[in-house]
Amino acid sequence: MSYNAIAGLLTVSDTTFVGFKNVCSTERDYMFITNPGNEDLQHPISVERITKIDSTEESLAFIHNPDLGKVNPSDCVDMDCDAKKKTMLKDLDGSFLGAVGAVVPYSEYEWNGDPRHGLGDYRIPKVMLTALNGSRIPVNQIAPNKGVIRDSCTYMSTWQSYKCFGLNYKMLVIESLDADTETRRLSPVAILGDTYLDLLNGPQDHGWCAGYTCRRRVSLFHAIVATNKSFDIFFTSTTPQKMRLMTLNAKPTEAVRVAVFYSSPQRLDVYVNNKLVAPTNAQWNAGNTEYTAVEPTYPGQYLPSFNSDHGSNFFDPDYKMLYILLRGSEPVQIRTSPLLVVAFNLPAMTEEQFFGADLIRNLAAFLKVPQNMIRITKIVRAGGGARRRRSTGLTVEIEIKDEQQFLILKNIADDLGRAAVSGNLSQSIGFNVSSLEMIPPPPSSSDPSWSQVATQEVTRADQQMESVKTVSSLLMVVQPVAALYPGPLSVQPSIMALDSEGMCVSVGVTSLTISAVLKDSKGNPVQGLSGSTTILFSGCWANYTDLAVVTSGGNFSLAFTLNEWNAQSRSFTVRAVTTTTERPATTPAERPATTPAERPATTPAERPVTTPAGHPATTPGPAVVPTDDDCSSLFDSSLSISSPSVCVLMLLTALFLLFGET
Repeated sequence: MSYNAIAGLLTVSDTTFVGFKNVCSTERDYMFITNPGNEDLQHPISVERITKIDSTEESLAFIHNPDLGKVNPSDCVDMDCDAKKKTMLKDLDGSFLGAVGAVVPYSEYEWNGDPRHGLGDYRIPKVMLTALNGSRIPVNQIAPNKGVIRDSCTYMSTWQSYKCFGLNYKMLVIESLDADTETRRLSPVAILGDTYLDLLNGPQDHGWCAGYTCRRRVSLFHAIVATNKSFDIFFTSTTPQKMRLMTLNAKPTEAVRVAVFYSSPQRLDVYVNNKLVAPTNAQWNAGNTEYTAVEPTYPGQYLPSFNSDHGSNFFDPDYKMLYILLRGSEPVQIRTSPLLVVAFNLPAMTEEQFFGADLIRNLAAFLKVPQNMIRITKIVRAGGGARRRRSTGLTVEIEIKDEQQFLILKNIADDLGRAAVSGNLSQSIGFNVSSLEMIPPPPSSSDPSWSQVATQEVTRADQQMESVKTVSSLLMVVQPVAALYPGPLSVQPSIMALDSEGMCVSVGVTSLTISAVLKDSKGNPVQGLSGSTTILFSGCWANYTDLAVVTSGGNFSLAFTLNEWNAQSRSFTVRAVTTTTERPATTPAERPATTPAERPATTPAERPVTTPAGHPATTPGPAVVPTDDDCSSLFDSSLSISSPSVCVLMLLTALFLLFGET
């Protein structure tokens, strides 16, 4: 796989250009021109001490438009790649453009124009156009201008680019360091600064796998920004867990502030030279081993200024933006430290009675982890305007962190969830806990389950905590419906875990599983059930997808078990498949005929549905069980032909003779 270099610079100095102008009346020579075959990246060009002789301004530079032929699934996918739209030339001393300035690309080429280029308002990440209250923000309200940020610029038609003065342009590198950098698409990536919105797609696919393109594109993006300006960055999909930012060819006196959107409530750590840069609102403990983030008292209090040190950062939890000051060209890394967020609802305790050290000590002992992994982040009184519905007492939110080991946090979440589901949590931690709410940590980008998390819709909405209480019952919400003959169920069953009040219990935060067995009319387990009989929960739901009954018989039922809780389906019948051994050689394969003895005694609609007390049954509509009608199908291949079939055949023959003659 061949990818473009991350950093680079072409410097041209002490050079004389002679005779660059129109030739042969229809052709023009250019001093600087892009490579029409390069769709990946053109690194910046800087020029100084340039002399021009017998040359015209129209011949200074030319930037090709993106190659539309590369917009296909094997190259740039569904929009133009970035090379032609991120080509930049800087005049350092004014000898080339007449003043210190830059040639800036026409990055908004075909924006809302030719749809084949895949560029327009419809490609803007939705979360960028979503207000805190969930309403839609008009594009022209926040980004009336498109393309690279500009100030005093003039579009030069012969250049197919802008001649700009006033801004100090730099190239910003945005690089995903996740394990799925080649396989999970992040683009289009939106860059918004001073009402100018630019969209990035990255380089094209260059790999070949068994004669075909590999469908792998590195998540490496280069944007054109300006110093002493702020830029917001939004990805179309979930922001990478680990990311690197770098301003190319910047001096230590030159700074750019960026803000990256993160939808997940995980801890974000910023590193420079592999050293942690604490956020500007960090408050360290006595031993300087851990910090807590102090909430600002007014907007912008902790926002890094353009005079701040390299890597200075602040996370705004309301807008979910991580602000970072980039100074010079040293790379900055953003690392997501996984957190397990847990809220204990303590119904019979006041804030004065609560002693946090006891909770931390007891919890650490129960989970067998060091106490410094656990931190109380919030204590909310009941009725204090909290978002979640509570009765009385306190809600105590804690964070449990392990900077590297996702599996450790996953196991901790499993232990807490199992204790809550079984009703043993209060005894285990020494506090009367009525319920537990939890936000599980995200898996690492190398974990197979990360793809499910990363492909979820990106929104500004707060991630909802999953409620875990003691399970009281299992509710059969969707009854299984058997096929007429042995094989997969026509309707797969769904079961919900409920507490004593009939509320959903998120068993899915644990590794607890539910198992299905096939039972006969006497309630005895029998063979004949295939597929995934033991599955995990998703939230409070256990949704089967591939159960099949591969035997025949009457009054079967499915029994489901989660620890000591059980649920049972209504009964159903599966008919046996019969075959005919002697057939004329010229007859097609017969369909087995069914007899009245093989029919179910009752239809699914006639069977009683048992549900927990106080819960209405939610079941699918009655299944239609085919039966033998008085008149068999005309295409019935059985050896016997019923008299109604003969009548129909005679009628069709008469109609054919009648109309055939006319």
